[in-house]
Amino acid sequence: MSILTPELIENYVYSLYRQDDEQLIRMRETAEKTLVPIITRDMERFLYTLCRISRPKHILEVGTAIGYSAICFAQAASEARITTIENRERSVHKARANVKEAGLEERIRVIHGDAAEVLPEIEGVFDLIFIDAAKGQYHRFFDLCRKNMAPGTIIVSDNVLYKGMPCDESFIPQRRHKTIARRMDEYLRFLTEDEELETSLLAIGDGVALSICK
Repeated sequence: MSILTPELIENYVYSLYRQDDEQLIRMRETAEKTLVPIITRDMERFLYTLCRISRPKHILEVGTAIGYSAICFAQAASEARITTIENRERSVHKARANVKEAGLEERIRVIHGDAAEVLPEIEGVFDLIFIDAAKGQYHRFFDLCRKNMAPGTIIVSDNVLYKGMPCDESFIPQRRHKTIARRMDEYLRFLTEDEELETSLLAIGDGVALSICK
């Protein structure tokens, strides 16, 4: 019988990652205390490495929260300009304040609004698109971003395993989560079956789908 557990592995992996940026350390501590959802430590390192490899110049993020991941993108891809969308007004104010503190106002644009309404107005092609917003709307967000994709565009969808709910209904705690789990399952099947995409599913954080346009 294996003595390895998800918690044991997670704690070990997290212990290996070091964060040297004092602002990001404070932001993570505050987010954990106030239960604001931001990317996990292993997801943060994954995105850093991905950006170092792909060197994106234009990044689109759906779901800003307090701006943590947007700042990470800006640090990992020193030449990138980031457009990020957030629906909650309070989060927008906090994100903009954090971006200003980081001295990244010229490179990170925080847009306040519902992504489903904002995305149709976003122009241009992006090298990397990060989807981390309402879990039941991922497929819709992806479709709205199609016009912003080109061969080589990378799409990262976070939290796609959604605490195991798309995998097995026994993980669904409340009935209201059932629709979200079903939609996420449909989204993952779309990503892995679409002939215009190459997609890998990774057990990082709460699950991530890494796709690239052919």
